[in-house]
Amino acid sequence: MTLLQVEGLTKSFGARRVLREVSFGIAEGEIVGLVGTNGAGKSTLGDIVAGITPADSGRMTLLGHPYAPLSAADARHVGVGVVEQLVRIDPSLTVARAVFRGTAQAGRPQEELRRQAQVLLAEVTLDVDPDTLVGELPHFVHGLIETARVLAEDTRLVVLDEVSAALLPSEVTGLHAVAGRLSRQGRGVLYISHRLPEMLEVVDRVLVLREGRIALDSPSGELDPVRLAAETVGEPVSVPVRRETVAAVPDDVAAPAPARPVPSDEVALRVRNLRVPGRVEGVDLLLHRGEVVGLTGHRSSGVREIADALSGELPAITDEIELHGEPSADTGALRLPVYRPDEDAYGVDPGETIARTLTQEAWGSLTDLRKEIATLREVIRTVHQMDVKTLSIRTVFGALSGGDQHKLALARWMSSARDVVVLHEPTRGLDVRARRQVRQLLDDATAHGTSVVVVSVDPDELAECCDRVGIVAGGRVARWIDTGELALDSVRERIVEAATAAA
Repeated sequence: MTLLQVEGLTKSFGARRVLREVSFGIAEGEIVGLVGTNGAGKSTLGDIVAGITPADSGRMTLLGHPYAPLSAADARHVGVGVVEQLVRIDPSLTVARAVFRGTAQAGRPQEELRRQAQVLLAEVTLDVDPDTLVGELPHFVHGLIETARVLAEDTRLVVLDEVSAALLPSEVTGLHAVAGRLSRQGRGVLYISHRLPEMLEVVDRVLVLREGRIALDSPSGELDPVRLAAETVGEPVSVPVRRETVAAVPDDVAAPAPARPVPSDEVALRVRNLRVPGRVEGVDLLLHRGEVVGLTGHRSSGVREIADALSGELPAITDEIELHGEPSADTGALRLPVYRPDEDAYGVDPGETIARTLTQEAWGSLTDLRKEIATLREVIRTVHQMDVKTLSIRTVFGALSGGDQHKLALARWMSSARDVVVLHEPTRGLDVRARRQVRQLLDDATAHGTSVVVVSVDPDELAECCDRVGIVAGGRVARWIDTGELALDSVRERIVEAATAAA
């Protein structure tokens, strides 16, 4: 039986048309994937289904009855729940109360909620004490808490909007188990994601949203990640190539992208016996000029602490630090520049225009006219290069899609990046084309001698971006994987296998 039927939905924001006559259905017990490029309207469509945003026109039915929610609370009342990409939960709530907030059990004593919350948290593979305050937890677990809350509700349909973007492979497995349970119970799931290989593992059907319309509605079994990526961007997809090798590619895939720059033999950074008492037991790190090295591991592996020690955010002890062949007299002097997109505006003012955001010097200051024109041309070039969906460089930054905000913020930061830098999840939440654009940013930087440490939980991101990947466990690098001449799928499999074995 059809659970949700959507017919002719349209939505515009100002002069920009986001959704154009969108129609599709979700059956009871069906998991439907929704993919599209950044700015294609995926989250907008999910928000309309979940009652967060009203459509301009069109109609929806839920189990055959007219469905036009006035708010997210209204949608929940009739059985439609949502887990958003950026979940905001009251930090003063305990995890148990966060799980049951808005449900019929919300007013029960903490001790009673605690026992039930433990069961639900275990189902989403989140190992936290239900008595812990939400504000004491890292932001990435909020999506899992919200997923547990959906399980506590009597929902008929669940929208999962990029919940997996910041999850480890083991946590994604847990999320898929939740989706499977919902399906077996006859509920429906709308699964929005950019991580195509993992999404194809769990969904029954895939919808591709392109230029505001449903461009493809296909059973998942008839698709593979390469074809789905091509359908998503509406053109053949180039295969990233490592170093100088050009591998054979399928006929329906574009010619391989240019090979990434080859790192030099010059040492950019050498750290010996890096230690953070109680967290990092002793790490040796060697990074060559123009090299991209990845670090990944389980949440408690120490990988985040290693990254924070490299950037100076955590006090660390080392036996030796060498930068560009010069030993440092201060073995606690690690202060590498770090890019870590925050949860809201990616470190920039969301009310500022694109032009002002990408302009380094003070706006409106007296300067040479030719220099100002050149600056604005560079802004326009960056917007075009990063394929930002906007009608003007005077558009405010916060009006852009989350993916476009991320791309521009990273491009802005990388324009001044020098020497050795640390990037946290540089392609998180980006579509296949945007990931390629970020890789080009890294290639441009490394070609000019910048060396990069990428910290990520996404095996696809690590496989695409890195020359070597370190698997962290127990506060040490348990294994190094040299991506070398390996195909992306082989690198991804080795990262997942090594991370699972080390956990």
